[in-house]
Parts: sequence; C-alpha cells; structure tokens
Amino acid sequence: MCYKDQIQIGIDMGTSSVKLVFLKDGKILYTTKKEHKGNGLRTLDKMLGRVAVPGISLESADTLAAATGSGAAEILQLYPDIRMAEEIPAITEGCRLLCPQADSAIDIGYQNARYITGLRKGGPPQFAINGHCAGGTGSFFESQMVRLNLPMEEYSSLIQKAESIPRLSGRCAVFAKSDVIHLQQEQVPAADIMLGLCYAMVRNYRSVLIGRLPVAAPVLLCGGVMKNQGVVRALGDILHLKEEELVLPDHFEYEQAAGAAVMADQSVSLSDLRLALSRGTAVRKDMIRISKLKAMEQGIKNRAMGVREMDPVSWQGEGLLPDSCFLGIDIGSTSTNLVVLDQGGRLIHSQYLRTGGDPAGAVEKGLDHLKQVLGERLSIKGIGVTGSGREKIGRSLKAQAIRDEITAQARAAAFIDQEVDTVFEIGGQDSKYISLDHGYVRDFQMNKICAAGTGSFIEEQAARMGVPLEEFGPLALSSLSPLDLGDRCTVFIENSITTAQAQGAEPADIAAGLCDSVVRNYLHKVVGEKPVGSHIILQGGVAYNPGIVAAFTRVYGERITVSPVFAISGAFGAALLAQEAVKKESHQTGSHQQRPEPEKDSRKDIDAFFQAEELLLKGYDPHLSKGAKTVGVPYALMMHKFFPMANAFFTELGYRVLLSSPTNENTIAMAQSHARNETCYPVKLIYGHMLELAERKVDYVFLPSIHTMKHETSKVRHNYGCVYMQTAPRLVFDELELEKKGIQLLNPVFDLDFGQEAMAQSMLQVGKRLGFGMEDCKRALMAGAAAVRRHTAALEEQGRQVLSRLKPGEKALVLIARNYGAADPVLNMGIPKLIQERNWKLLSLSHLPAHDLDLSDEYGTLCWPFGQHILSGAKLVKNHPNLYAVYLTNHGCGPDTMLTHLFRDEMGDKPYLQIEVDEHFSKIGMITRVEAFLSSLQERETVKQPADFEIKKLPVHPVKLKEAMSVADQIILPDIQPYSRFLESYMKKLGMSPTLLPADLQADIKAGLEETVTKEYSTYTLISGMAVRALRSGYTGQILIPYTQGAEADNQYSRVIHSTLQRIRPGRLSVLSPCLERLPDTAMDLKGLFLCLLAGDLAMEAEYRSRQKQPCPVVSLTGDPMTLMTFGKPVIHMLRKQGYMLRIQPLSEFLLFLWMDLAETKEEQMRLKPLEEYLQMAGKKMGIYNPFADNIRTLMWEADQVLPKFAGGGGRYRFAKTEQERKLAKGVISMAPQYENTEMILTLKEGAGGCPLYRMSFGNRLESGDMDRLRSFLYYI
Repeated sequence: MCYKDQIQIGIDMGTSSVKLVFLKDGKILYTTKKEHKGNGLRTLDKMLGRVAVPGISLESADTLAAATGSGAAEILQLYPDIRMAEEIPAITEGCRLLCPQADSAIDIGYQNARYITGLRKGGPPQFAINGHCAGGTGSFFESQMVRLNLPMEEYSSLIQKAESIPRLSGRCAVFAKSDVIHLQQEQVPAADIMLGLCYAMVRNYRSVLIGRLPVAAPVLLCGGVMKNQGVVRALGDILHLKEEELVLPDHFEYEQAAGAAVMADQSVSLSDLRLALSRGTAVRKDMIRISKLKAMEQGIKNRAMGVREMDPVSWQGEGLLPDSCFLGIDIGSTSTNLVVLDQGGRLIHSQYLRTGGDPAGAVEKGLDHLKQVLGERLSIKGIGVTGSGREKIGRSLKAQAIRDEITAQARAAAFIDQEVDTVFEIGGQDSKYISLDHGYVRDFQMNKICAAGTGSFIEEQAARMGVPLEEFGPLALSSLSPLDLGDRCTVFIENSITTAQAQGAEPADIAAGLCDSVVRNYLHKVVGEKPVGSHIILQGGVAYNPGIVAAFTRVYGERITVSPVFAISGAFGAALLAQEAVKKESHQTGSHQQRPEPEKDSRKDIDAFFQAEELLLKGYDPHLSKGAKTVGVPYALMMHKFFPMANAFFTELGYRVLLSSPTNENTIAMAQSHARNETCYPVKLIYGHMLELAERKVDYVFLPSIHTMKHETSKVRHNYGCVYMQTAPRLVFDELELEKKGIQLLNPVFDLDFGQEAMAQSMLQVGKRLGFGMEDCKRALMAGAAAVRRHTAALEEQGRQVLSRLKPGEKALVLIARNYGAADPVLNMGIPKLIQERNWKLLSLSHLPAHDLDLSDEYGTLCWPFGQHILSGAKLVKNHPNLYAVYLTNHGCGPDTMLTHLFRDEMGDKPYLQIEVDEHFSKIGMITRVEAFLSSLQERETVKQPADFEIKKLPVHPVKLKEAMSVADQIILPDIQPYSRFLESYMKKLGMSPTLLPADLQADIKAGLEETVTKEYSTYTLISGMAVRALRSGYTGQILIPYTQGAEADNQYSRVIHSTLQRIRPGRLSVLSPCLERLPDTAMDLKGLFLCLLAGDLAMEAEYRSRQKQPCPVVSLTGDPMTLMTFGKPVIHMLRKQGYMLRIQPLSEFLLFLWMDLAETKEEQMRLKPLEEYLQMAGKKMGIYNPFADNIRTLMWEADQVLPKFAGGGGRYRFAKTEQERKLAKGVISMAPQYENTEMILTLKEGAGGCPLYRMSFGNRLESGDMDRLRSFLYYI
C-alpha cells in the first residue's frame, strides 16, 4: 500500500541490472537503472549515493524500503531490516500502480517472462512464469542480434523495413539460431528475419505462459523487451487485441521495482543501508566446485606420433608458387574459411572470415583477398567446398568436390595423422564425433540441436561477462576452484552462470566451469558411448581456447592432440577432397555422392517407399457420396495405419470420407497458432489437421484413442499406447472448441490387446451412435477389417520383394520410426526423398516382418507396442548384412529417451543414423547427417549374406530381470527416507540381507549425467546415478529398482540401467526389479510390505506434527512419488521451516490406488480390502493431519470422469488426488520431472475449480529461480 507523506523505495536487483523507484503518496518521484555485471551490491551502493530527488532531503526523510529480484536475498543478508518482496506480488502491485485500469499484464524481461491476469479483482491474480528456458525473454533477442551482427538498440527501427514474416522457432534461442542461419542462406532480408523472431517469440509466449488463462483487456505491457516494437505488434496480432487494448505506460521497465516500493512497509535508514552494502559481502551459498584445470604442456600439439607440422609454405619472388593448387572452402554458420594447398598437401595460404549471415559475400571477399595476396600466378586446379552453405556456393564455383563436413573433417584429420582413430570437432554451431578406421569414416555423431557443446555458446557468455574472447581461456586457467555449472542446455548453464554471479563468484571460476561444461556436454551428449581410441585429434575453432583444451586433456591426457590446422580443418579437408576428385577425373557436382542411375527394376525398388501411401489410400475418393454428411479424418497418428478401416467403414454406411491434407506449411502454422502446450510434434500437428477439417465444414471428426495395441509376440499383461495416443483426440478437439462449430467427435477407445473383437465393439458403438442398426454396422466393420488386412499384406509383400532383389553386398536403408513418423512428409523431414534422389533403396518398418519377432526374452518388461516394433526392426537390421538403419525419435517423447539407449545397445557396433524430429529442426544439419551417413556406408566394406540367413530366426541374448524377492537375497536398498528404514526391517524379517546405499543426491546426479544421451527425465538420471555409484563403490548383489507398467518412461528404467551396469562391470551388480502393479501377486508378504509403506507415510506426517505449534495454512504436496521423495525434499524442508501445515501424498495410497485400478477379478479386489481398511484406520487416528482420502473409490471415480483407462506415470491417481486436495488445502504443489509426458497431460486436463495449484518441474538440480517462483505462489495462500 502507499503511505502518506513517506518515501517508499523499491529496489529490484535482477539478473543483469539494478533498478530503483522512489514513491511518495502513490506518485513515482524518481527512477534509475544500471547494469551490474555480476556485482549487484556494489552497483546498488553507488546508485543510492547518486540519488537526487528534487525538493526532498533523503537523509532526513521518513523512508520505507523493500527489495525484490534474484539478488534481493543478498541485500537481506547484509541489512535484515529491509522487506523482501516476492517476484509476482511485486510485479502485480507495480502493474496496478502503473495502470490501474489494466486487467492483464504481459511482462518480459532479460531472462524472465511472466503473465498475470485478474489484476482488477483486487485479490490474488492468476499468473504463469517461464521455467528455465529463456526462449521468450530479452536474452533470446540479444543472442539473435549477435547472430545477425546488428546492434540491439536498432531492432525496432530495422523491422519497419520488413516485408514478410518468416516462420521461425521461438521456443529456444538455439533452435532459432538454426532457423536464422537457414533464412540467411536463402537471402531473406535481416528485417524480415527480425520481425519473424518477434512473432515466433510471442507464439511461444502464448503457448507456454498464457496457455488456457484468460486474456482480459486492457493488457499492460511491461519489461525491457517492450522497447521492441516488433514484439508489441506481434502481441496485438497473435492475441487478437486492438491497439487501444494494449497499454505501454511510462516507467514500463520498472514494474517490479515500483511494486516493491508499494509493498515497502519497514523503515530504513539509507545511510545505514549504504554502510552495510559497502562494508559487507553477502554470505555466499555453497557452490559446487570441480578440480583445477591444468594448462596443456608446451609441445602437446606435436605429441602424437606421425602428426605433420603444417607451418605455411614460404613463397616469395617469381616462380615459387606451384603450377597447380587446390582451394578448399568451408562455409559455416559463424565463420567461412579458405585454404590453398599445393599438390603435396602443403599449406600455401589460409583465411578465417566471419560469415556474418552472408555466405556468398564472405566467399567473394575471401577470393578477392586471395587474388590480392597471391596474384595472377596462382593456378587453381580443383575446388572443394564443405559446410552448411556448400551446395549453392559449390555449384556457383563449379567445384570438383562438394562434400559434407563429416567427410571433410575426417579427411583433414587422416592427412594430419595417419594413425588417427577418433576426431573431436567443435565449431561455432555444430559439434561432431568421428570414428576412423585406416582413414575411412566408420561411425560419426553430431550434436542434435543444443549448442551447449559448441563454440558460439562460449563466445556469447564471454561477451555477457565482459571478457574479450581471446582472454577467456587464460582467465579459465587462472582459476583455483572452478565452478560446476552442469552440462545441460545452454540456457540452463546460462542460468547457473547468472546465479553464480549473483552469489559473488569470481569470473575466473565461472570461466573455468564453463570450459568444463562445454567439454562434458560434448562428451555426454555427442560422444556418449561411442568408442574413443588412442589417437584423438581435436579440431574446430574452440581449440583456440586453452581452457577448453585443458578440459579435454584432463580426460584423455596424451591420447589427444590438437590439430595444427584446427581452425581451418574443414576447408583443409575440402581441398584434399578436391585433389582426390581431380585425380579420379570424377567431378562430383553435387554434395551427395550419387549412385549411378539404376536399371528399371532397381528404380522400382528405390521408389517402393513412396508407393506405401498409394497402398494406404487405395479405394479412397473424397468426391464419393456428395451431398451426404462428411466424416473428417485427421491425417495424423494411427490414421497412417487405420485409415483403410475408417474409409471402408464410413463409406459403407453412406458417408463421405474426407482425409485432411498431408502435413504442410499451413498445417504447421495452424498447429503453432492454437496449441497451448509443448507436446511432442506429432501431437501438436493434430491441431492443424483438425482445424483444416473444420474449415472444410465436416460434420464429424473421427480419431480413435489407442489405449492398448496388440504386439503378437509380447508376453506382458497389456501393451499400452503412449499417454498422448490415449488422450490427444478428445483433448485437442475440446481445446479447439469444435463442438461449438457443430462438429461431433467420433472417438472410440481401441483396446486392441483384447483382440479384434474389442476393436469391433468400439466401432459398432460408433455406428450405433450414428443411428445404424447392428447388421449395417457389422457389414461396414467387415469391409473396414478387410481393408486393413489387405493394406498390411501388400506392404509386407512389397518389402519381401525388395529384399529378395538386393544384389550380393548391396546396401539398403530402413527408416525405423513409428508408422506416422515414417510416412508424414513433415515428421520424416524429407529424409526419404533425400535418400531416393541419391538412388538408395529405402524401406520402412512396415515392409519388414518385425511384428513376428519375439523379444520377450530380452525385453520382458517392455509394454510399449511401438517400442517393441522399433527394437524388432533394430534386431533385423543389426543382423541383416545388407541393411542399415535411419532411426527417427521425437523431441519431447518420454519413451524415446529410453528406446534411444536400448536401440543403441541392440545395434552394437553396426553404424546407424539417429535423428531427433522436432518442429524446429535444421534442414541443413539434417542433409549433412544423411549425406555423411551415406558416404560412410559407401566406404564400408560389403558383407555377403550367409546362405543360411533367415530373417525370422535371429540370435537372442536373454536378459531376465529378477522380479520377485526371495530369501537370502543380497539387496542394495537406495536410501529414500523415511521409507528405507522400514523396508530394511521388512526385508530382514523375511530373511533377506538388505544394505542401505547412503543418500548422496549430488553424487548420484553427477554419475547419472554420465549415462544420459538425450533429455531423460531427472528421475532416470538420479536412479541410474544411484546404481552406477553403488557399482563403483564396490557393492555387490542386486540393487532394488522397481518398474511400472504403463506408457511412461519409467517402465524401462530398470532394463536400461541393467544394460548400463553390465557394460561398465559385467556380472558384479544386477537389478532386482519388481513391478509395482504386480506386487499383490509377487510380494512374499503383501500385508507386511503395505504396512511398511504406511509406516513411512505416518513417519513423514509425524515429523511435521512434532514441530507444529499453532494453526497455519495447509499446503498439499502431490505428484510423481520419486520426485516428491528426492528432488522435493528441499521444498518440504523450506515449507516446514516456514510453518506451513503439510499434507503429503502418501505412497501407500498411491500404490493401493494402482492395485485397485487393475484388480479385474473379485478375488483380486477382496485381497486388497484389508489394505484399504488399514488406510482408513490410520486416517482416523491422525485427525486433522490425515493425508488419506476418505474413500479410494471416490478418487477412482474422479479419475474416470477425465482420464478413464489412462495408463502411465500413475496419472489417474495424481489427477484425482490433486483435484481432491484443491478442495481441502489453501494451495497445492504438484511435483514432477521436467519434460514428463504424464505431467503435460495432467496440466492440459487440469480442472478450473479449487485452490491455487503450482506445478513444479525438476531438472537435474534445484535452481534459485525455482524457489523464487515457489515463494510467489506461497505469498497468495
């Protein structure tokens, strides 16, 4: 509130600057702002010393003050009398001060973005805050302007010249960079790109932050990003707001500081505050440290035997230049390099130029300089071009060799060191691992999309720290105690840097930690489990940085050598390839090494992949039954398999069937405009397909939900469709409000595990709903079933024919993906077309008899039909001498994070290409990967197919995870208190020998990160780290890692961890993996086990109750149990310390719900009845502290209303429990791993009623921003 005649001071110490606001009687008297460059306290002291408010003596004035922002806690440490204002309350009060009539506020700062609505209600507003990613913040724009080599202050004026709005990624700064590079190479004007970035960011902001919250005008715009007129324009267009509904007030950058001033209610003395700031240093929080980096010894560059010295050849005077030279050009995203070699490979000349968004201009500049330096005497006999801009530039120069970067880098390394077996190459935007065998590429890997292991990230962070790039490496080497900044996404590391700066970390320690992070990220995410040999060559511009080199040397010692041409290695290799091309008199005028034009029969096999769609659509005619009602079918997900059934069924009933168009730019644009959350890309595209059908005036939309799907050889209880397949049709239909347009959703639930009869019953119900009798429906169903059988048989027959016609030693490719991922022209990223153009034969999984393979002895717990199919395909390809895999995974898919590990293990040493599908993929990067893979296969020795080879009789390597505990088992029990001590006693009573593995969250995360290869959930990282730590610490026996049945990633945690343990140290530590759902059948003493878990729940509550002294707000904690019991512990401790009364989701209730949900027989239900009674008895004894539901069946009913049959991540219980707690508590905090698919579904299905709900997602460490957001939530309860 505002106090009469008193000065109220608001201090906002943020991630990059300090802001001050002085108020009197509700009027702003004074504002000022200054960047602090990591030293906020000193900056604040100087700012307070320079404050001059006309007509007021601050020394004698009655002043109140409050501090807010990420650095407010530091001020509070030094001067406890100042009030600390939480983030959202401060912004809310600031917005109400700046614009009382506003009902909503869009606030976007340098690293934070918020959305607040309900401002005029006067009570608690609704709000959303960005997570760890800076995709929709000011730093996003800053990084793009660096990319475009333009000053930030000119952004608004430059976009006035824009003539179009290209589509770019707004979700992530790194994705956006790839898009920017692609557009630059297409000569799209910078102004258009900049405006496109604004629209991309706003689309992302609306999807991720606004989501389903109402947008009530007037809307206040605040935060520094609102200086950007492109953002203001995009907000109006995308949110459909008129100009007068968007309010940009005076002092729009000072909303948080202004709010802190309004909240200031504690008297302060400015002189005392300044004295505290000048005298003291805030007590630094414990920061994790790593060992010191040691500079590489002199001469390391020539340490490896056989490494050539590459000092430039001296040429002076007439006639010294050789008669014929070879020019190599490497056109990268950040730099363009040119080299000239003589016929002996000696370096005549080299240039390093900035690409600056104009690759053609950079090359032209380089060639002009070449003429000036070397003159007309230079004779270029051959030109080689590589890099992201190779195709266009190479053709314009009529280059003899236009080759991918992998081949060029490998060629350079092999020339430098004939014994090289491994190449590490890190450039500005890409990083690469290459395995060589006698100079030929055996295998390779590139960074997927993230740039955390690349040079541009170091460059950007050096600029933000104010350290010249050339001084960054020496600064890192000067650190005595480097910080551990993690090895995750660039934005997460950037957040760690910001936090470290706010805590007063030394720049040298940050620089050293950053060098270590880049190397670890590269080794974990790019190299992974690939073999690293004894002769490693380091190439790429990062080798200029001695800190990076030292970090590599710490890992590999004398095995690694810096190439003498590290900065120009790509161009160097291109020149060598040009020389080889000239020698062969084979002018490769395309970037692809295209196979010769095939014969007629072979051409038919090359085109076979594209004939699959013709088979799918056989019999489909959208013009039939004109005048009849229309059933629209989205060309998405399982319709790539079931469309023949749908087409025949509805046509037989007299309807016109209309299939949406194959995914195209319009589909993508509509999907991005309407999707309200970051699901995987295939699900997001459903929005676009349904909207197209709505525009085409269909009467019905048909899209079934897939609950289970039969895999013929599977022996698990049920085979579940993914959590999105179970829910997406209804979810998207409701989100788009298509029912209001008169469209009805036909959404049968397919339980295909129960055979054809179950599917038949689902479709018969559809026919009945449409008003048809049983006989008509049966006739239609028979027509549909026959169509699916014909389609499946035709595909397999086509595959058999292609395989039978393969010549001895002829290599062919198999695209391994879910059927919709392989068939959809956007989801397959054009890879089939790319392969077809290069005259390679390509099959899909549907062409192979993968369904016939029995994997149950190797993957006995796997209950994902697509996973079974994918791994069947991997086994077929691994064992077929002619076949090689292109494996597509989906960004954001939980099961794919586990399948990536299993696929890698299945393929062994046989090379394959894995590409992650995302809406923001880089086309150029994808082409590079495909071309490099094809090139490496051409160099790979051909293997003839054995005469006795049978595709359906492949080797089996049984992996039997022990599920049931038995007497005398030696069990390693992860220490998760309070449950572990009760489990230990339970096991000892049964005669087992349990040993507690002491808890060490940080050590486990660190060990687990070494085993991650993609965006695995944090719970996997933690559990795998526990197992690896136990193994390395000398534990033997069996480590307890339960698994769940369902569509979530945790179904395969134990199986993947088993493979990890056997790879590290075979036979020493195995996995004991009981299925949680099957415990009623497998537990030696079910009652004892249940009471043990119940005791743990009661101990959790008793620990809190013993501290409770007086009534206080009730906060309920729900969510993923493993997250709640591990990552959530600091939150629980903080809440208890602050005196909240906690209701913590009981583990015993979670499991009992799971068991009751799956109890199919009366006998199973009766066996669980006593356990339910134990819960009720315990609840009655606990009185007001009771965390248990009165009746579990009430929870089951609640789940049935929204998530019937849902299987995955305990989602049904978590939904019902959270909704129930919202009726009982003042606030609910739901915890889950970051990226968890089930949590995304629960977010989308969230109810509107009840108390406030805060969804807290956990990465691999708890960031300071996480707690800041939590405190804002708690303020309003």
